[in-house]
Amino acid sequence: MLGQVLKGMKPTDEPVEGKKNDPMQPVVWTRNYKNESGKTNKTVTTTMGSATDLQDEGLRRLLVNAAYWCLGMEVPAKAEVGLVGEYKPTMYGFGGFRKGTKPSDYELK
Repeated sequence: MLGQVLKGMKPTDEPVEGKKNDPMQPVVWTRNYKNESGKTNKTVTTTMGSATDLQDEGLRRLLVNAAYWCLGMEVPAKAEVGLVGEYKPTMYGFGGFRKGTKPSDYELK
């Protein structure tokens, strides 16, 4: 899967013109890897997956489908990929963390 550099941070932003998208670069790829015992393992790699990226249902579906594929299971026509509980990620970068929070604040109750 190839990805384009966009002019902004929204999925609806236009692609950047010129060299940055020529050629487009891989953002998801698969590989079959033969391990030392001779068994072939399936792997999936992606450069996507920041906290804010995971708000996108399409990316969550790609990751869930990849897990099914890697495990050798049938990929459902439309697996459930809805969020469990409230999900409000902060934008990555400097100063974007939420002061005064701890991991236990994010545990499902």
